[in-house]
Parts: sequence; structure tokens; C-alpha cells
Amino acid sequence: LAQAPRASYALARRPSHGRMAAEFGARLTGLLNASAVSTVLGVASRTGLLPFLTPEPSSPRQIAARSGLHRRYVEEILSTLACGKIVELTRDSSSSAENGAAWEPLYSMAADCKAALDGMALYFEEMPLLVRCAFDEVVTDAKEGKGVPYSCYGPFGAWMGKLADEKHESQLVEKFIPALGEDVVSALRVRNDARILDIGCGEGTAACLMARAFPNSRVVGVDAGAASVEAAAEKAKRHGLTNVEFFVGDAAALDQNSVPSDCFDLITAFDVIHDLSNPTAALREVCRALRPDTGTFAMVDIRAHTHPHDNLGHSFAPFLYAVSLMHCMPQGLRDGGPGLGMMWGREQALEMVEAAGLKAKVLELDFDTFNDCYLCRCPSP
Repeated sequence: LAQAPRASYALARRPSHGRMAAEFGARLTGLLNASAVSTVLGVASRTGLLPFLTPEPSSPRQIAARSGLHRRYVEEILSTLACGKIVELTRDSSSSAENGAAWEPLYSMAADCKAALDGMALYFEEMPLLVRCAFDEVVTDAKEGKGVPYSCYGPFGAWMGKLADEKHESQLVEKFIPALGEDVVSALRVRNDARILDIGCGEGTAACLMARAFPNSRVVGVDAGAASVEAAAEKAKRHGLTNVEFFVGDAAALDQNSVPSDCFDLITAFDVIHDLSNPTAALREVCRALRPDTGTFAMVDIRAHTHPHDNLGHSFAPFLYAVSLMHCMPQGLRDGGPGLGMMWGREQALEMVEAAGLKAKVLELDFDTFNDCYLCRCPSP
């Protein structure tokens, strides 16, 4: 009996099943609303509305006139964002509600909030675009596990290319390559026969930037997409670059004429390896092509752990797992692949890199906290 009050107190502190269900239901409602706001932010980003959100309150009519968008779309977008606490809604105190007319709403966004949104706006387009490209295909493949065809992701590939281009143009030559080490930079600048390979080159932005920065080097870009390779070659021609070439190829079985053994001073792979259906063979091909001991393989990939439990505190984990579900993992399942996915994580990445014969260390870049850079070399036999 003496212990009964303590037991009752413990039970009283424990939430009831009804309360837990109510709290969970509220959380689900919050997620549904957040998903809706996220989708509308994607629309606002793609339509070009966001630059017209300012600290100065403006009516939908004024914002529509400035942005060139239809007033009703502007009203619906702003109403969503106001209810989602993205923009602030006030009434126009200079007008009066005569004859029962409604007050004109005014919308504004604080400068610091706008700066934060500008830094992330493009990412709100990502999930709607992936859903458009492959929602039904992913649902079907969840039963089959054969992967989703590369051809399904055309619009997403173009969008990702734009995102990567902006990042490469601002960071690649001035920040990323110097961070790899003075020996890497020196080899590319001093050697007349230096060679660079970019795996998964897309439309060639990184390869062209490196070709321009190191004119004495020979740069090769390889990608599985014929349209991307064609666009890359056109880009090189447009910029008058004669020291870069592109070809369509499988990273797991590179053409030995274009990618000979033991001769590349730098090989790069930007967010590519986890998408491949045969990443093990691709890493072995990297080891084959690298100049022994001195050649460098720089593999950039998402900063995460391999086990989900270790990612529970990762602030972007739900978003990254979702992108992986809709794109990266299905790509990696093609042709019987392992489907590594975007969140394959540091532990598995290091294990696979070293199993391919490479010696690796993780370089954490202060200008890119979203990714890890695996700095790898292939020792002489």
C-alpha cells in the first residue's frame, strides 16, 4: 500500500493511448500542411514569384502586376504561404471596407527570412518534379524491385544539371580543387600531359571549367545519357575548348581507348556513385585508370551515416531519404544493382572504396557542409 501512490503517480505521468493518438493525429495534420506549403513554395519558385516578396507590404494585385503572373494564382499562392507562416498577412489600413467590401490583404516578408528562403527556394521544386517524373513507376517498382528507367527522369535531370552548374561555377575551380591539396593542383598546372576524368559529367560544366582552368591538361567526361553528352560537347565547342572530350559510356566498363589505365591525375565523381547499378565495378575502374600512388580520386557524396538510427538527428534526413526513394535508389536497382541510394553513408562508402583497392580519407569541406569528399589514391601493386 505504501507504494501505491508512487505507482499511481507514474501512471498519471504516462500519456494515455487516447492522448497519444490525438498528438499523433495533430502531427499528421502538421505534416500534411507542411507538404502543401512545400509544394506551393515550389510553384512560387518556378513561376518567379519569390523575388517580389519584400519587407514592404504589397497587395496581390500589386505583386501580380510586378511579376507578370495572373492575380488569382498570386492570391492563392500567398494565401497558402500566409497560413503556412511563410509570409506575413496584414490589412491595408489606408482603405476602408465600404458597402461591405473586404479589406485588401497585404503580404510581406522580413529581409532575413527572405534571405534564408532564397538560399533554399530551388529545393522546393525537387519533390514535385520527382513525383511528376516517377511517382507511378516507383509505386509499381516497389513490388518488383527492378529499378526505374533512366528515361523517366528527363526533366529532373535537366533541373539537377542546372543546380550542379550553379554550384560548380561558384566553387569548383576557386575552392574545391585547391582543397584537394597543393600536390593535386601542382600536377594539373605543371604537367604537360596531365589528365582529368569526370564520371557522370552531365552536360559538361565541371569538365569544361577544369579544361579552362588547366589548359595544359586533357579532360575527359563520361556519362550514360547521350543527350547530356551531346550538350556537353556543344558547350565545349561554344567556349572554344579543344582539350576536353566527351563520350557516352558505362562507368562500370569504361572504354580503354578513351580511359587508358594508370594515367589519370584527377578523377572526379559528383553525387554519382550511389546512383550506379554497379558501383563496385565503377570504383574498380577508377582504380584502374588512376595514376598509381599520385593520382587522386575525389568522390563527392552526401554527408550521412549508413544506418538510419545514426541519421535520426540529421536535419535533412527525411528529405534526403525521400529523394533517394524517388530517384537514387530506383536508379541503382536497374540491371540487378544493389540500389545504394543517396543515404548509403560514410561507413559503407569507405568500405566499398577500400574494397576496390583505393586508400581513402574523408575531407570535410568548410564551404560545403552538405557533402563529404572522399579523397582516394590507388597504391602501386
